[in-house]
Amino acid sequence: MSHKETQNNPHKKPSSSSVSEQLPPASILRLLGAWLYDFMLLCAFWLLAVIVYIIPAQMFVHVDSSKIQNLSTTQFSGPFFYSYLFIVTWFFFAWFWRHGGQTLGLRSWSLRLISDLEHGISWTQTLLRFFAGGFPWLVSLFLYAKLSHGALEGSPWGYAVFLIGFLGLFWKLVDKQKRSIQDIFSDSHIVVVPRIKKR
Repeated sequence: MSHKETQNNPHKKPSSSSVSEQLPPASILRLLGAWLYDFMLLCAFWLLAVIVYIIPAQMFVHVDSSKIQNLSTTQFSGPFFYSYLFIVTWFFFAWFWRHGGQTLGLRSWSLRLISDLEHGISWTQTLLRFFAGGFPWLVSLFLYAKLSHGALEGSPWGYAVFLIGFLGLFWKLVDKQKRSIQDIFSDSHIVVVPRIKKR
């Protein structure tokens, strides 16, 4: 924003792009720390989401409560269930991204998601970012399921496929603007915000 525009409208807030130019991009180590924090919170959120799903599902599907293995059958783990988990997981991140740009993990590491466009983070951007970040992990899970019952059955090397999940993040090492795959696809990126000193 120019000085003249500021004088004409002193109450106008600077755009996200102008703010991001003044803040350094988040490092990989900070992002990994925020990921770990958010993953622990997400596990608790998943547990609550599964409970909310199973209780109503039992009203429509006959389940023998004496056989705990029934809870792992396709009655409760079909396409509808995975679609439900996908939606609640996306909403978990999207709500935080749209309300201040900080999940609890990002906040604990003094990070914030900022839009590269002239507006705040939109729902479309959250979905694109979620897809771009989640797709490598889906590939990792698919390969692990195949290899753990095949050539690498019982081998610890089977866990190496989960490195694919970090490809989007490690793209920052080769990108000139230090952007991850998620940043590029969603026109947004994560920056380090200064901590507010308590008086």
